[in-house]
Amino acid sequence: MPPVLRQGVFLAPQSVSALDISEDGRFVAATTMAFRNDHNFWLISGEGKLLWGRYVLPWAPFEVAVLSGAGAFGVGLAYSSITPPYPTISLFESEASKQTAVVDAGGQLGWLHYGAGDWRTGWVASLIGDLVVRNREFVFTVSGEDGPWRLSADGSRRNYPLSPQRPFRMAASADGKSLALGYIAADPAGLDEKTRKVLNVSSVVLALRRTLEVEASWGVPPLWDASVPSKLPEPAREFPALANSFRMRADALIPFRVAASVAVNRDASRVAGTEYGGWLWVRNSPAIGNWDPPYHVIPFLPRQRGWLRIFEASGRESVRMALPEEGLFDVRMDRRGDFVWCVPMKWFARGAGGCAWLPTDGGENTIYVYDLTRRSWRAPLQFPDAISDVAVHPEGGPLLVSCWDGLLYLLDANGRVRGKVDAGGPSVVSWSGDGRFAAAGVAGKVLRIDARGEVGWRVELPATDAEPLKQPLKPVFEEVPIYSVGRVGPEYAYVGDMWLIKTSQGGILVDAGGSSSLPFTWAKMEAAGIEPKQVSYLMHTHSHGDHTGGGYLWRAMGLKIVAAESAAYTLSWLMPMLTDYGVWVPRPVDLPLPLKWAGDETEITLCGLRIRALFVPGHTVDSVVYMMEFNGKRVVFTGDIGFDARNNILDRCWGDRDKAKVVVGVVRSALIPWRPDFVFTGHSSMREGTQFLQSLVESSEESLAK
Repeated sequence: MPPVLRQGVFLAPQSVSALDISEDGRFVAATTMAFRNDHNFWLISGEGKLLWGRYVLPWAPFEVAVLSGAGAFGVGLAYSSITPPYPTISLFESEASKQTAVVDAGGQLGWLHYGAGDWRTGWVASLIGDLVVRNREFVFTVSGEDGPWRLSADGSRRNYPLSPQRPFRMAASADGKSLALGYIAADPAGLDEKTRKVLNVSSVVLALRRTLEVEASWGVPPLWDASVPSKLPEPAREFPALANSFRMRADALIPFRVAASVAVNRDASRVAGTEYGGWLWVRNSPAIGNWDPPYHVIPFLPRQRGWLRIFEASGRESVRMALPEEGLFDVRMDRRGDFVWCVPMKWFARGAGGCAWLPTDGGENTIYVYDLTRRSWRAPLQFPDAISDVAVHPEGGPLLVSCWDGLLYLLDANGRVRGKVDAGGPSVVSWSGDGRFAAAGVAGKVLRIDARGEVGWRVELPATDAEPLKQPLKPVFEEVPIYSVGRVGPEYAYVGDMWLIKTSQGGILVDAGGSSSLPFTWAKMEAAGIEPKQVSYLMHTHSHGDHTGGGYLWRAMGLKIVAAESAAYTLSWLMPMLTDYGVWVPRPVDLPLPLKWAGDETEITLCGLRIRALFVPGHTVDSVVYMMEFNGKRVVFTGDIGFDARNNILDRCWGDRDKAKVVVGVVRSALIPWRPDFVFTGHSSMREGTQFLQSLVESSEESLAK
């Protein structure tokens, strides 16, 4: 199993991210990590015929649901279809039908930041909660801006209020009559008035409700008497100069409990869940000046030993016990409700380490089985490599386990291996509702496996490349080798602006917001005369999502991330609370620049090019200006500290006068005297760079005077 921060390996084309088999067993739906030049949703018949594919916006599907007859589909995507950062649920009926995009408006309680140890590298797993769940007749979604939806097989939709709070996990009973819901729960009595306004948390950790009713059948409180989770690291201590003027400390740290997984049997007479405790890091007022990103809460979940809880039909708790070891575990249950499998949990890495999914706890290779007929643990099931995914046969029979050795293991009810299938890599797996067959999805293909372990078919998912540019790409200004390689799609936040600096020793990227359209950026690079593999560094001007959101993908390719050392605080720790634009994958800064106070400077050499970095925190806690020369021409990359007279430095410091005064002073005293010829801002470029900066400073000073 690769380390999460592995570099030099990129996502394989058509890496399968999710599978679902319709209740009638006639269709298999698969989503993949394809970029927008290709299909990322595929429908396959039960006989192995590839029926059709389409691209589902915006990017990174990680859940899929297909209703009987392939009448309607639901897809959960990790990225937002608009600038605000909440994930998206797409609902549609056919290959060409219009998508309905449901925004996960409760998204700040829809994910967990999980980890232990060093805050820069030990808290990379960011688990996204469920967006869709399917029962026999409907696809249910979480709360959207206009309420959650219930999608029927005929394509009709109606609002379906779950509760005032967003569930973190959902599971449907096989008879189609019940939903089990796991929540992030906090004690309202422990919240002050300010925090209560920004934090709509549940008071129950797990609930059951009938699918056609509004009120919950029952709900249970969390285990408040369980051990207190370990304290969180305090990154602000490492940035004392910035911590005093920027919001680098929590306004409140609230203990919470979460049902990190839920499972339900055939008729919801038994419900299981795993429960953990963590800390809600709360920001209850604007981040900088009047800038108030939608995320006010980040649920931090330290690594710990959780609890297995099992409930009967009335909501009576029948089992409560600590899990056998530390780490995050998912639960699976057979339809009779006789056994519960505690499976090492995985998280949607979205390409980190070159992988769609990664285990949350390293090389976990053990499944723990709880026998409800005997009220005791069975002998654990151990595998030769880390577990990728597990599917339980509906009747509790064959267990299908995918491991990182590339094999699928088929086990009988007693845990004996009945067969092995070489899938070619770690897979996502699912059984059909009638148990006749299972499907496994790996990089580029989907397999059908029957209950005896025989492979019925393998379907290759076709991959296409982005079209190369027909003409060479010209530099923005003919005097300097700098190219615009961003702006390659309709999504503002996820295609992003980025500049390519071409040198004799390779390429350097300045900013990288794009994620869904990387192949189009690669095509631009090639048209500029440089291969993507020749690009060695990515310099961030600041850590907003339209400048850094795709950075982890470039890092997976092998690029080194260059940024102010304080950027690690945002990119690794408080993502997305201070960045906006989406719940992307946290990543470290490989070459942190030792900049601590506004006006600090340092010099680095990348690809033989000498670069001066000037610290101008104000728009963000980590804003940097980069200065360099080409053939006697002076070039500056300013990021978003100021665009023009209307969007001047005070505006880009979000109306924070004190921060704007400092940035204006640094630009006037340290940048303008250098007399740059060209200025590349975060989203545009100008000749007469010195004149532009002088006008920007004058406009900013006028605004400050008012």
